[in-house]
Amino acid sequence: MEPIAPITGVSRPIAPVELGPVATTGAGKGFAALLKDAVGEIARTQQAAEAAAESFAAGRTTDVASTMIAVERAAITLQLMLQVRNHLLEAYQEIQRLQV
Repeated sequence: MEPIAPITGVSRPIAPVELGPVATTGAGKGFAALLKDAVGEIARTQQAAEAAAESFAAGRTTDVASTMIAVERAAITLQLMLQVRNHLLEAYQEIQRLQV
């Protein structure tokens, strides 16, 4: 058997995931501001994914890995926000059902 040949032609390593600043709790930021920041971050990841896919489709880049990472990062952040929204709606509905 022949050994597996290493992958060649990779121009650069995959960029690390850049995390934003850690959100402060308490008097630092309000809940609405945190949600607004989260929605803004989702919009930025969606735009980055669209730009990466467009760049790959136009032939400006041949880096499939970073393109797929950008697209998956956008999908995961959107799924996370949908789950947060679902939990917030469930909490709101639970509060509405409380007997006062």
